[in-house]
Amino acid sequence: MRASGVDVSVVIVNWNTRALLLDVIASLRDSTQEASMEIIVVDNASHDGSQAALREHHPEVQLIQNDANLGFARANNIGFAAARGRALCLVNTDVIALDGVIDTLYAYLVAHPEVGAVGPRTYDEHGATRQNCRRFPSLANALGDHLWLKRTGLVQGRSLPMSTYDRTHRADVLSGCFLMVRRDAFEHVGGLDEDFFFYGEDTDWGKRFNDAGWGCVYLPEAEAIHIGGGSTKAYPVKYYLVMEKSDLLYWRKHHPLPRRAAYVAIRLLHNLIAVAGWSAIWLVRRRRREHAALKVHGNAVNTVWLLTRKSLVETPGWS
Repeated sequence: MRASGVDVSVVIVNWNTRALLLDVIASLRDSTQEASMEIIVVDNASHDGSQAALREHHPEVQLIQNDANLGFARANNIGFAAARGRALCLVNTDVIALDGVIDTLYAYLVAHPEVGAVGPRTYDEHGATRQNCRRFPSLANALGDHLWLKRTGLVQGRSLPMSTYDRTHRADVLSGCFLMVRRDAFEHVGGLDEDFFFYGEDTDWGKRFNDAGWGCVYLPEAEAIHIGGGSTKAYPVKYYLVMEKSDLLYWRKHHPLPRRAAYVAIRLLHNLIAVAGWSAIWLVRRRRREHAALKVHGNAVNTVWLLTRKSLVETPGWS
């Protein structure tokens, strides 16, 4: 790794998650004992007082203020450009670092020079292990996930089974909620693809690391809590559409046109079934009407976008 006075540069992108931001920084400080660490916060034009709170409670943290919400990938790349560390670590604001997670991940990279990226075990707020290792998208696992065929046991989805989360192993894709990358691998592969505004950039990065010969490793000895949804809970329908666009962007980038067309057909069928199913739930389950209405709205918006945009051939706009 490149010589530097800093072992790990942690880059945190923030958008209107003030309380979570302060908590994750405190947890990183408290849990890191061995690796030298700098923390860089890239703020995407928050309007909730995040910037002032950060200066008050963590003045030692480097703050980069964007004039607009530039998206997750671009904001991280801005942070990477300012980073000095031998390793770069993406950490979401809705994460709590547990004891030694930075130290453990960094020590693994030092001991395994062939590994480009390493990610920890993550738990939800109830202590259950999250399935944060995934396969690269394929038509087979699209059928498993989007048409619910993985429930038959005959078709796999993208997420690796729970039986794999107690051991160290290679993984196609590690979650971008908490991900440490070797500086040499970063300089070889490059930063996050800024065409991904939010969501999917970690899948694309994993594909590029894999294609360049760098291994990605899941390390259960390193642990963190990932609460989830820190910046997206207030805008769920918009988030559904962003996910749809990001999925199609990955397929446009890494798969030929016939496979992209087949994937769009699977997504359309999924959305139509979901609209029908959640509409039925809205009719008969009064207590679930709010949630059902959200699901109907989100899947309907995605269906209209798929049918009216040149989703097979163009980079999606994010407006």
